[in-house]
Amino acid sequence: MRRSPMIISFLLPAATVALPSGTAAAQELAYMLREPATATYVLVDRTTMSLDTPAGPMEVSGSSTWSYGVTFAAEGEGVRVTAELGQFEGTLDNVMTGSTPLSQAEAGASATFELMLARSGLAEVVGASRRPDGDLPILVDPEAVMFPRLPAGDVSTGDVWADTVMTYVGDGGERVVMYTYSVEGEVDHNGRAHLRVAVSGVSEMTVADGGMIMNLSGTEAGHLLWDIERGLVGSSEITRTSEGGMTAPDGSELQVNFTATTQLTLEN
Repeated sequence: MRRSPMIISFLLPAATVALPSGTAAAQELAYMLREPATATYVLVDRTTMSLDTPAGPMEVSGSSTWSYGVTFAAEGEGVRVTAELGQFEGTLDNVMTGSTPLSQAEAGASATFELMLARSGLAEVVGASRRPDGDLPILVDPEAVMFPRLPAGDVSTGDVWADTVMTYVGDGGERVVMYTYSVEGEVDHNGRAHLRVAVSGVSEMTVADGGMIMNLSGTEAGHLLWDIERGLVGSSEITRTSEGGMTAPDGSELQVNFTATTQLTLEN
C-alpha cells in the first residue's frame, strides 16, 4: 500500500448528511506521540464479490475480525508504530464449499506490522499487515484504515483535505482510491469529544493474473471520528461498492460486483 498525499487547505460545504449539533472550534489533526503510548484497535471487514456467469450468478464473500495491540514510540521527527495481531477470525463463504473458517496464515494476515508516521500520516511501511495474495477477500490494508491521511494542522467545521491510497490486490493487481475528507463538527462519543469527519472516495481496481483481466470502478462513503484527547481515530465505518467486467482466459466476459463494509474501533 502506497500513498500520494494531496492535502488541500480550502473550505467547502460539509457533506449533505445529518450534521452533528456542535460546530468544531479549531482543533489540531496530526499524529504525534501522546500518552498512553499504547492502543488496542479492532477492525471488522466483510467483502462480497458477485459474478454474473453463464451458469447463473455466483457469490463469494469473506468476513474477518482483526484485533491489534499497538505501541507508539518517538523516532526523529515522527512516530514509530508497532502492531501485534492478538486475535484473528476469518471466514470464507461460497456456494461450492459453504462457510469455511480461515486461519491467520491462510488469510495472509501478518502477525505484526510496523510503520513510520509523519504528522500528516503514513511515511513508510516497514512491515505490512498482510499479504495481498491471501485467500481472504479484503480491499483495504488495516494500517491504512487505522492511520488515514490528516492535514497536520488546525481544522474547523467545513475544512477539506484529500489523499490517494493504493492497495495491492492479489499477485497482479492494484486498487487506487482518491479520498476526500470533510470536517462536519464536534460530537460526543462514549463520553468523549470527537471530531466527525465525512469520508468519500472514487476507486479504480485493475487485476491481471493467469490470463484473467478485471477492471472495476467504484465509490466509497462513510465517516471517521477523531478522538481529540487521544489524538487517534476513535472509530470509523466505510462502505464500498465497485462494478465492472472480467475477461476470462478463454475470452468470455463476466460482470463483476464488489460490496464491502469496514468498521474500526479504538477499544482503549
